[in-house]
Amino acid sequence: MTPSVKEQSAAEGMGSPARAACEAVLERARRELPAPAFNLWFADLLPGGFRDDVIELLAPNAYVKNWLAGHHMDLMTASVREVLGPKVRVKLKIERAQRAPDAPSTTVARPTRGGPRRDQPSLDDVLGASPFPDRYTFDTFVAGPSNKFAHAAALAVAEAPPSKAYNPVFVYGGVGLGKTHLLFAIANHMWRMAPHTQIRYATSESFMTEFIKAVREGKGYLFQRQYRDVGVLLLDDVQFLARAEETQTEFFHTFNHLHQHERQIVIASDRPPQELGGIEERLRSRFRSGLVVDVQPPDLETRIAILQLKVMRDRLAVSDDVLHFIASKFENNIRELEGALLRVAAFGSLSRQAVDLDLAERALEDLIPESGQEIPAAVIMEETSTYFGLETDDLVSKSRSRPLTTARHVAMYLLRELTGLSLIKIGEQFERDHTTVLHGIKKIEGLMPARGSTYRQVQDLTKRIRARSRGSS
Repeated sequence: MTPSVKEQSAAEGMGSPARAACEAVLERARRELPAPAFNLWFADLLPGGFRDDVIELLAPNAYVKNWLAGHHMDLMTASVREVLGPKVRVKLKIERAQRAPDAPSTTVARPTRGGPRRDQPSLDDVLGASPFPDRYTFDTFVAGPSNKFAHAAALAVAEAPPSKAYNPVFVYGGVGLGKTHLLFAIANHMWRMAPHTQIRYATSESFMTEFIKAVREGKGYLFQRQYRDVGVLLLDDVQFLARAEETQTEFFHTFNHLHQHERQIVIASDRPPQELGGIEERLRSRFRSGLVVDVQPPDLETRIAILQLKVMRDRLAVSDDVLHFIASKFENNIRELEGALLRVAAFGSLSRQAVDLDLAERALEDLIPESGQEIPAAVIMEETSTYFGLETDDLVSKSRSRPLTTARHVAMYLLRELTGLSLIKIGEQFERDHTTVLHGIKKIEGLMPARGSTYRQVQDLTKRIRARSRGSS
């Protein structure tokens, strides 16, 4: 293929068309993006080959490649076409694919601007699976008018070095609206892009439990190291520190230490700082000193988008009219929204019927929220124990017999689905921690589409609990 005038000019002036194109991309990205974003996504981009009007640019790993393709392809394409002409296309590849055949499988030589660099294992080879729940990422978070500011703030924190964007960030909103999702998305993003950064996620319950244990065992210094020798601290459900005076004092000093040493702090709560009753004013003042953002219930379009994403991710056969129906009935809680979709899909799977609007209405007839109705946790505990022929105390006991464990998991699932209680508060009902509760809920969610008996138990109990809460017999 005869090179164009622009290609010849680039080759003469820059050494090769690919290098000229890569430099053009880097120059434009440096102008248009904040320095932290440029350093994270573009600084290690390298030129590849050039053939048939296709320029290859080499990303250091699959994560960066996918992010650039999804967020900055227009910038790269426009930059390349300014140098090589309007027909040129950009193709992103992973740099390690360009190794010589006899190169070691775990290392790659990475020439960089600004000096030599030692051979290193590739990022994907070193990191393996994320230590944080991989379903909570920015890619699986549906941003809409109700949460776009919180999403933008979380993304800015995740892309910048610790404490260089906003610090602290305080995210508040009701139950089931995505606060924990954003915290884990920050953790997953930073873990992939800055693997040497120490990231710690904790609930206020676990912070309190670990602190009390450390004091009791005389190991306060170890506790302080765990929480102060980190680059990023993500604290969930801070409202549960209310009235825990000694724990609040410890967190106050932890907060000050991290902030003074330019470590990133992100906090989630169900209410804004000024409404945190039982929290010391000096802590509330520090919460307000950074960026305070809220998440509100999603609008109809966002709810539909959330359901569409879940359908695609879980490979469910559910039509758009059914998704519109579910989205129109469950307005205030994303968790309820996704739970309703699970019920419908499970009903269709067990009955071997196509999931249409009629089936969805039958599957959800006793689950659709009733305005102004609050179901006490005690009602769910009592109805569940009676249904399984148990006492309420049996659900709280330490016994792990199979029938009792099943009943306990069903009760946990119903408390999560029919109330606004957090995992921590549900755990308190059973004298267990939130991780045990989450395991029980996931167990029931997994069994419902596959086991008719579990689905019927959940449906029957939902009807009984709804009937009792309405005052019916």
